[in-house]
Amino acid sequence: MRLGRLQLQIYYGWVITFVGLLVVTIVYGCKFCFGTLFGALLDEFGWSRTMVTSVFSVSILAQAFLQPLGGALLDKYGPRKMLTAGAALLCVSLAMFGNAHSLWSVYFSYGIMFSLATVAAGFVINTTMVSHWFERKRGIAVGIVAAGTSLGLFIFNPLLAYLIGLYGWRNAMVILGIAAGIVIAVTVLVLAKDRPEDIGQHIDGIAVEVTPPPPATSRTTESASSIVLRNWTFREAISTREFWLLFVAYIGYLFCWYSVTNHAVMAMCDMGLERVKAAGIFGCIGLVGAISGLISAWIADRLRDRKYMVAAAYLTLGLGALLFSRTTTSIGMLYVIMVLMGFGHGAAVLLSAVVADRFGVKAMGAICGTITMAGLLGGAVGPMVVGYTYDVLKSYTVAWLMLTVLLLLSAAFVLCVRQVPQRFGTGSKE
Repeated sequence: MRLGRLQLQIYYGWVITFVGLLVVTIVYGCKFCFGTLFGALLDEFGWSRTMVTSVFSVSILAQAFLQPLGGALLDKYGPRKMLTAGAALLCVSLAMFGNAHSLWSVYFSYGIMFSLATVAAGFVINTTMVSHWFERKRGIAVGIVAAGTSLGLFIFNPLLAYLIGLYGWRNAMVILGIAAGIVIAVTVLVLAKDRPEDIGQHIDGIAVEVTPPPPATSRTTESASSIVLRNWTFREAISTREFWLLFVAYIGYLFCWYSVTNHAVMAMCDMGLERVKAAGIFGCIGLVGAISGLISAWIADRLRDRKYMVAAAYLTLGLGALLFSRTTTSIGMLYVIMVLMGFGHGAAVLLSAVVADRFGVKAMGAICGTITMAGLLGGAVGPMVVGYTYDVLKSYTVAWLMLTVLLLLSAAFVLCVRQVPQRFGTGSKE
């Protein structure tokens, strides 16, 4: 089947990609700056460190259980409405958090309400929105959006520390919540569109012109541009081996990633580094992750299968964990470890593009939402397991080796994911 292509002068999908990048940067910046609040909460409430940490764990668990609901609502209402609701929830939740005066009010405002905001305006929503606009350049588009998770970590921690120094943690959270909510809401309402058809454009900016098909040829001579992958339903997707391989791989990844984000600074402090110095070295992950997200996405679009980039990311994280297990006091080696982990994190988020490549975008919200829920459960458990291991052994060595093994297994699971065999001509019925 021949396709006549008309390249549009300006493809709005890149505007959508910018919207996704901005929203993800803000939402995950607010999420990953919790560590900056740690000392302020200790001083304010006199809680134990375990109790303060439990606030973040409750938030992760709530997000995990809410993620499938968010995916279903996304498929029903579309990204634009979800992001608008997420902006409102972000504003309200952080303002409530800044006015919380008990453990239970902190659990409700940050643990529950903020989790709702993260589900409604988080990574799954934004990558799904972008995937509606791209097919051939889906990897680079998703990579740009994914860079926001790292940029948020890099930007918002010093920003929040500055605001706390000026106004105290309570006022800082209120200011952050109001500003973040307004910026997201205005950007989404002015710029966001759910699909290319909403403004008369086509996916990838290519107008498709269907002409009578030529005589049938063998499948081996059929060009990739003349066929499209089937859009799977959620029920069909979960009946496949590929879905469950990605499901388990993501559990292993977030188990390890959240363990790193919770314990890396303390591990460096145990090596004799001052806390400020350790935090500065750890911050390299955010900057490197943002850059690697873009580079790895560009590479992924040129690979035969994007799964190889995700597997490489998991292996790179595993290498970083293995080097960490050597308990080095070399500052140079610690920077190398953080660079490796930053690269791994930046590239790992391309998993959503792998999902879209396998199952299409029709039920991508529900599919990614379910996989993300499982991963978040792993992310909630991982830091506690690593902490318990340290409490028993008084060392992180065994914990880092455990993370290395889990990341190797996750990479193996991703590599075992096959291309979806069913392909249909553009004129076929879905």
